[in-house]
Amino acid sequence: MNKKEIANILELIYEYDKNFFDYDRLTDDRWRTLLHDSMKKFKIHFDLENNDSTKIQRVITIPQNHWSNTDCKFKCELCIACGDWEVPVYYFKVQLISGYCFNDDIVNQNKNSMGRMSGVNSMFIFIPGKEEGNYHLLPSRKQGEWCAPDNNSYKEGIDPKSNERDCWKSLEKYLKKLVEMEIEKIRLEKKS
Repeated sequence: MNKKEIANILELIYEYDKNFFDYDRLTDDRWRTLLHDSMKKFKIHFDLENNDSTKIQRVITIPQNHWSNTDCKFKCELCIACGDWEVPVYYFKVQLISGYCFNDDIVNQNKNSMGRMSGVNSMFIFIPGKEEGNYHLLPSRKQGEWCAPDNNSYKEGIDPKSNERDCWKSLEKYLKKLVEMEIEKIRLEKKS
């Protein structure tokens, strides 16, 4: 009897539960860490008291001719977050599922990572800025940074609203830029 047959028998006897451990908490913690890092990176700040998915998910394919037999595909989910007193801000959870793209996150010693995204590094957050769909963002006290407006100061019908469609367009532009940066990086490496 081999190991696989023994495992099958034990599974029948002990009703082995392949989903015994719950990884939802681990996944939630990973996305929360990425979101905090992305707020710093994009210089956009908002509260996470109400942090939910809009239940809108898409797979975005970025066309490229550099790698044969490889599409650059990303799973993307539109999310919205704010404090009870804030106007909501859109952001995206993104995971590279096929192909390559540049990892523009800041890593050790403030150097840009030049590696391809893979494994855990294939997950990242994109937060559209003031000109990219979250039009209602206000300047923060810190120079060059943005924040969600308070409900008290936001005037419905007068102040700009965020635009879901424009946020999706800005995400596609961002993903295309990451793929193009990776292709350029590889071209430069080949010349060296």
